[in-house]
Amino acid sequence: MRPVPFLFLLAATLSASLLPACNGDKPKAQGSGPSSAEPIPSDLVFNSFMDDKNGAKLAIVSDAGSSGTAVPSGKPSSVKLDNAGADPKAPLVYAFAPKTRTVNATIKISQNGQEQPFKFTFTATPKAKFGLSGDATIDLKITKVEISLPPGAPPQAATAKEQVEKAFVGTAGHMDASAHGDVTDLQFEASKAQGGAAELTNLVQQALELLVVPVPDEAVGIGAKWSKTESKHLADEGTTVSSNVTATLLARDAQTATLKVEGKNSGTIAVNDPRAPKGTQVQRTATSSYTVTIRFDGVSQKVDGASANDIIQKSPGQADQAVTIKIAQSLDSK
Repeated sequence: MRPVPFLFLLAATLSASLLPACNGDKPKAQGSGPSSAEPIPSDLVFNSFMDDKNGAKLAIVSDAGSSGTAVPSGKPSSVKLDNAGADPKAPLVYAFAPKTRTVNATIKISQNGQEQPFKFTFTATPKAKFGLSGDATIDLKITKVEISLPPGAPPQAATAKEQVEKAFVGTAGHMDASAHGDVTDLQFEASKAQGGAAELTNLVQQALELLVVPVPDEAVGIGAKWSKTESKHLADEGTTVSSNVTATLLARDAQTATLKVEGKNSGTIAVNDPRAPKGTQVQRTATSSYTVTIRFDGVSQKVDGASANDIIQKSPGQADQAVTIKIAQSLDSK
């Protein structure tokens, strides 16, 4: 799995005006002594439920859509069932229907008491994958973006904000999803992601992580728990990422299921930035908790929750710099 990049600021485009504490002001150092290091750079958000080891790529699709009866493809679910839950039990299986849904997502990023809201509206349309019963490619298209600036932001920040919002509308992407809810090949077209829109794409991808949630092969009842634990080496980032995600079944009916999804991941990344001293590393631990209502025939109906990202920058001969960034996320689709 290649992790989805995390963006705290649109620093390159929106300048230091969005959240000065993260960009213009250096994070407070731990311990004593002066530090001349650059502020902690943008880091990564890892989604353990996305895994390109399944090998799914953009495939031939059919406009016929789902038959309405899910028959999972031969590939097993990527998650491990830890507790089957109470009786009665039945399998959780996606049967994607070719219906376009409008999704509204809000992400609020906060640090040191300052908050940065981002709002996105996009469409999600599943299309059945030829020859793979129950599997689908979900086409995505951004239709609206709203970036809120903090009070007192300079005029140039407002101009840059409008440019980014305009550039990002119309950006299209896709992801593959199996009848078990395993998601792979999440990406947006690069041609539309120009300037700050390229960085904003990374933030939008975080909002997409729980559009589909993996479910186990086995029949389950209320209280069932399943998990996915991985340790992966990312050669391009020079790091090993450890992650663990668990899901608990809270409720279900014929069309939906409500899950509690909790995760923890960690990793150390080498900073290859000419502004940082040689040997600089960033250590990151993230914990998250979301309540997700999934639809068996399409993308999630509702997502609510938050993550806390503890980041420590270590530079040779300098005091450590630490920051905690919290990300609250809500999503609903119709």
